Amino acid sequence: MRLLLLTSTFQRHQYLINRAAERFDVVGVWQERKSFDPLRYAANAEDEQTIARHFTARDASEADWFAGDREVRLRAGVEHRTVPPAACNAREEIARMVTARPDVVLVFGTGILRADLIDAFAGRILNLHLGLSPYYRGAGTNFWPLVNREPEFVGATIHYLDAGIDTGPIIAHARPELRVDDRPHDIGNRTIVTGVDVLLRAAAQLSSGLAAVPQTDAGRVYQRKDFSADAVRRLHQNFASGMIPEYLADRGARDARFSLQTLPADV
Repeated sequence: MRLLLLTSTFQRHQYLINRAAERFDVVGVWQERKSFDPLRYAANAEDEQTIARHFTARDASEADWFAGDREVRLRAGVEHRTVPPAACNAREEIARMVTARPDVVLVFGTGILRADLIDAFAGRILNLHLGLSPYYRGAGTNFWPLVNREPEFVGATIHYLDAGIDTGPIIAHARPELRVDDRPHDIGNRTIVTGVDVLLRAAAQLSSGLAAVPQTDAGRVYQRKDFSADAVRRLHQNFASGMIPEYLADRGARDARFSLQTLPADV
């Protein structure tokens, strides 16, 4: 199976690239740079310190979890491009992608992809959304469940990509196994590992036909502008006050409030 990967430039994205290259014939990789600057949402010096500490800890945790993925490992001759934010939608980039003749396109961490790109690979684009759709969609969708004291909604969704914001038909969900001593970035990185595994399993099953469930629940949609230092403070206060042990003590009842999709067993 020939895979095209559209992703970003952090080590978590390179984790996907390297795991995919171990299992599939990767014929192209586009890494789109991020444009999110969290410090722009600080109202004062104290806010800046709060936000900076949070993201410094995130980067350190990611460097630890994905220490083996500081570099991308691809076979010689694979089309590998690093492009500015939103550039995957450029006509010339789409033309290069089409030339690679992929069987399936996997997406993780790019900006919003537009109709021209989606139409070029109709029915063959699978997206890894870090968040449980339809319950949490948009930006920061594993951040906001922890702010809202709902760790049961941390996870990932593998879905067919459409023109909406994480609205395509759902193939499968993936959730990390939470542990009593978890910190926020441990949970985030374990979610990435679990989500990438399910995404690659879904890609392997695509040629056999993957059932998908349309999204009917509007859920909650968060945008970048919703982010704030106060939200970061609430998240860390929730951990300090026992949010994870509280959830684990009542996990069965809390998980029963919503339904998730799973992949068929691998063949």
